[in-house]
Amino acid sequence: MRLSVSVSRLFSRRSAPRLRTARCILRSGDDFLMVVHSGVRNFKRTHWGLPGGHIEYGEDPEDAVRRELQEELRIAVPSLGEVGDYRYKGAFHRVYTAVIDRTIEWFDRGELLEVAWHPLEAIEGFAREQRLHAGYELDAIRLLALDTRRTAARF
Repeated sequence: MRLSVSVSRLFSRRSAPRLRTARCILRSGDDFLMVVHSGVRNFKRTHWGLPGGHIEYGEDPEDAVRRELQEELRIAVPSLGEVGDYRYKGAFHRVYTAVIDRTIEWFDRGELLEVAWHPLEAIEGFAREQRLHAGYELDAIRLLALDTRRTAARF
């Protein structure tokens, strides 16, 4: 009986999806910052994604996204909002959001091939053309844009 319990626990740990990355929707006005990670290189098409990356063992997801923003873009955001968790390739990816009102002056060219601000309509076009890295980026940005519109309508 003891053996079946430990095998059962081992199986459930392996089959449960885990939180793998922390990403951030950076917003400035009506535009969203999208990046092309070097590990997602496709020589025929550019695949846009959200800045952020791997959560280290024992690291808090919010600490991970702050670290990744500092490493990739050399920016520190004063506050983060949590958008939600999205499933991709058997794991969950936590998405945060932050508003910034400045230009991106530097990015790590070893990790990122391209960095650009895009309106929602352009990101919808990337989705139609299957040029989003994971696919959940548009859902997360739409959710954020909808919440922002609701909040603005109340005031």
